[in-house]
Amino acid sequence: MQRSPSSYGLRAHLMIVLLLAAMAGCTGVTPNESAHSQTHWRKLGPGGGGSTFYPVFSAGNPDFFTVRCDMTGTYITTDGGASYHQANFPNGSSTYAYDPRNDETLYLGTSALFRSDDSGRSWTQLFPHPSAVTDTVYQGDHASCRLVTPDTLHNADPGRITKIRVDDVDASTLYFAKGNSIFVTHNAGSSWQRIPLGEEPIFIYSNQNLLNDTLLIFSETSVFLLNKRTQEFRRADLPTSMVPAYSFTGGQKGGSKELVFYALHNPTAIVPGEAFGETQIWISNDGQNWQRTSDDISNNRQNNAPPSYSLIAAAEDDAAHAYVVTDRYMEADEEGTMRHWYGSLKTGDAGETWKWVWKGGGGSGRYGVKDGKGVENLTDSWVEDAFGGEYIRLLEAGVYPGDGNIAVVTDWYRTMKTTDGGMTWHEVYSIKQPDNTYVSRGMDVTTAYGVHFDPFDKNHIAISYTDIGYHHSFDGGKTWQRSVEGVPGDWVNTCYWVVFDPDIEGKLWSGWSNLHDFPRGKMTRSPRWKSRGRGGVCVSTDGGRSWSPVVEGMGSDSPTTSLVMDPRSEPGKRTLYAAVYNKGVFKSVDDGNTWTLKNTGIDANTTAFELTLAPNGDLYLTVVPTPVHAEGKTGTAFHSGAVYKSVDGAETWKKLRVNDGPLFPNAIEVDPENPGRVYLACWAGVTLSDLVGGNVVRASGEENKLLPMPGGIFLSEDGGESWNSIFDSSQYVYDVSVDPRNPGRLYCNTFNQSAWRSDDYGKSWTKLPGYDFHWGHRVMPDVHDPDFVYITTYGSSVLHGKPGRP
Repeated sequence: MQRSPSSYGLRAHLMIVLLLAAMAGCTGVTPNESAHSQTHWRKLGPGGGGSTFYPVFSAGNPDFFTVRCDMTGTYITTDGGASYHQANFPNGSSTYAYDPRNDETLYLGTSALFRSDDSGRSWTQLFPHPSAVTDTVYQGDHASCRLVTPDTLHNADPGRITKIRVDDVDASTLYFAKGNSIFVTHNAGSSWQRIPLGEEPIFIYSNQNLLNDTLLIFSETSVFLLNKRTQEFRRADLPTSMVPAYSFTGGQKGGSKELVFYALHNPTAIVPGEAFGETQIWISNDGQNWQRTSDDISNNRQNNAPPSYSLIAAAEDDAAHAYVVTDRYMEADEEGTMRHWYGSLKTGDAGETWKWVWKGGGGSGRYGVKDGKGVENLTDSWVEDAFGGEYIRLLEAGVYPGDGNIAVVTDWYRTMKTTDGGMTWHEVYSIKQPDNTYVSRGMDVTTAYGVHFDPFDKNHIAISYTDIGYHHSFDGGKTWQRSVEGVPGDWVNTCYWVVFDPDIEGKLWSGWSNLHDFPRGKMTRSPRWKSRGRGGVCVSTDGGRSWSPVVEGMGSDSPTTSLVMDPRSEPGKRTLYAAVYNKGVFKSVDDGNTWTLKNTGIDANTTAFELTLAPNGDLYLTVVPTPVHAEGKTGTAFHSGAVYKSVDGAETWKKLRVNDGPLFPNAIEVDPENPGRVYLACWAGVTLSDLVGGNVVRASGEENKLLPMPGGIFLSEDGGESWNSIFDSSQYVYDVSVDPRNPGRLYCNTFNQSAWRSDDYGKSWTKLPGYDFHWGHRVMPDVHDPDFVYITTYGSSVLHGKPGRP
């Protein structure tokens, strides 16, 4: 990160990041807290940008639906996807259900069960009861949240709530699945009963008109028929030839008195969603007797190539209509070459026939290679222009219960909707403007590392993103456009950092990598991660509209996560420093045209993550933990993270002693008033498997121990010679920031669902009200307005707001 006086008083001219609003925690929040969060923060970004899952409609209004993402956010709309508000829960949500009698009543499952009666603007925790929760523990590389409670029902089945079913007759009766059990309440959550099944429930269905008092519960091998009055159940085996089954769906065929259920089965042993299978679609009229589909399209008989399906979804009250999602469907072209397609097929006659309604690809099926076609019947915002023609995996589908022609599908970058049975689709994540810029609808689903401001144009703002590269705005963040022209194709996944030249208008440098999510430990578990890394530094002379790589001496295999420019160097001959994650530190004294490795004094671990330049020219470096990979093999040995300091322009480095054990340092900030006052943000304890991988730990027979790494913030008042903890060492602090206009004022952001402010140099801290996103990156003062800050997040773009006081 840039930490030079010329770029934001040690940081301000470069990062400006924004935050996310919402509601709910591991132990729930009050309606007042949730309403408060909605008034403080405005989200910035182009919209979309990451994977979304599990679209669920209300029963009575197709404009009400909810979508989750893989970065912990829940997105709720009441206007058909024109706009969204966001609910935040540690670990993210795992399942939703609307009350069939009230479209504003929504249930949400995580490790706990929540209910909202105002379309997700406030929440009440139903299970376990908040009074029974004695502690909330965050642990591991992603600060996973765990509730500590003596509640024996909650502890009986580990894991998260996976399915929820609201009774269609009695509003006070509710079912949810957790572990291998079903839980039921008949008094709106005041008390619960656990019914162990011995198998994990996948789909829960009831229909008072056609099934009387029977609740159907499907698992991968069985269907359980539960009597809702007596709580007795019987188990019926699924046909051997469709076991294991997954992704059940179904319901009533329109106004008829017939039911239809669908399920998927892979004859080969794979984990659905993680590998391509050879999938069969199975259909039943009662949930107990099943048969395979026989049509040519869904079985791809014309190409003799069984398709791979990941999910099937039906309209519960119009269930003759169903959509199946394919992540691999092979077709031969005119030359006989098998081409790779992805998308969705639909049936309107209960599985008798199927047709394509979303079809993209037709290329090699490789990510990042534009040798296919986009989706012809889609009206999109920016993603189709950016990635269309590549392999983009469609992920999930959700169908409005009352009309099978209304559905939502999701993929790696976006959420799309149809209202005509898939004949046409339109985006519901971002709005395309007449000038080909974009405005988010409130569904931003990707990681922002920084917000960077042009010193010559206060309205020109850039965001460095994971997965979608570099975006910038020329109207102060109102609209956005992607700009990667000239960036090598195998770099464009992630732009980690940007530095503007404060003296030359239109000139800026950027750091790129094909490997995203640094410094998370999952990225370096493979012994081949260094050789797979691509990236480097690019320069632009037209304000970021186009780029040119500048990697002489560094190479194009240099994932660059941090850039620093020395403002004392001569314009046109700038001194630049780059943290290259797989190699160490590089220095340029000629504007980035040539680079030299500067690792003297740095140990064997060269996972250089962040560089910080103090006002007096001192240079600091954080290096993060990584597996040793001795002789190119996996193992349980790992390098600790480290902090280094250079007082001679990176010619030599001195390792600083922060603590006596392993360390996971993220970022450093230096007080502009006093270069000897240095703040260090650290990650709290991660497990051994976080670093080296669970399979490696299990194979070794070693304990998957929690590594004793102190988190929080450390302060040095002597330039790094000695350190003291000034913030809760159990918290996962990503970064700490100094407000140069307010002496003593600091900010930090965490993966503990909180951001903090101090006005006394870190002696005391107060939470920023209204912010509760689980995975936070940075809080940065607004360089143009002292009352506002920006917050970047790991998975929900950027927020801008006035933090105020609680």
